[in-house]
Amino acid sequence: MNVGYPHNTMAKSNILHSDAIVLRSIDYSETSRIVTLYTREGGKMGVIARGARASKSRFGSTLEPMAHISAIIHCKPGRDLQTLSEASHVNTHDELRSSLLRMETGIRVIELVSSLMQSDQRNEQVFSLIAATLTALDKAPGRTSNLWPFFQLRLATLLGFGPAFDGDLVKGLTGEAAILDLRSGHITISAEPDGVSHQASRSVLRAFAVLARADLSDVVRMEMDAQTSSGVGAAVAAYLKYHVEESYPSRSARVFAQLSTPES
Repeated sequence: MNVGYPHNTMAKSNILHSDAIVLRSIDYSETSRIVTLYTREGGKMGVIARGARASKSRFGSTLEPMAHISAIIHCKPGRDLQTLSEASHVNTHDELRSSLLRMETGIRVIELVSSLMQSDQRNEQVFSLIAATLTALDKAPGRTSNLWPFFQLRLATLLGFGPAFDGDLVKGLTGEAAILDLRSGHITISAEPDGVSHQASRSVLRAFAVLARADLSDVVRMEMDAQTSSGVGAAVAAYLKYHVEESYPSRSARVFAQLSTPES
């Protein structure tokens, strides 16, 4: 995957104070946890939280995946794991965790970030996108199913491979079907020479185009029927998979598919 990232701007200080989103948290030894964070100030980094598994841990529930926290991290250049000394909640996303559908989207968001973002390379726009999407999943009363395709397309844009379609051309599409060129993101009525294409209905690719450029506040109010929503999901997945290939994660989708399947 050839994606351009901002230059590493992590502070040279030994102590980093930063907001962070918890991407992953695993038990380590009898008392500690290893946590992957996406920090506003330093990008993705692994930290060790010593004593996090103790019954009276000072970390409490701050290290749960999707938590938005304020963190104090002791950093040493060249070390794979930095040391998390303090963490407090900024947003716990309690409502998000009460809905299986919202939780699935939130987990897929952090899984994609963990997979695509390199360590210790700051991108404040990516941090803001993650935080805003998780907050919308937690608070928005609207169609939160729109947030997963929106997040993928907006992240692609921030990383330099967002779809490059002509909005006026998309609005003027005629006929029942249209073509999404997976290399460029162009949306047309016929496949481009030597292109790699994904065919979908006109309504699906119009919705794809809206989600790629709409504000988050509009996305949660956007109405799509089940067929269109499914088609948009397929088109967005095809586009992301073309650009990131094996880096596109699928584990959480499989897990939640099993959870939502009724027992036979």
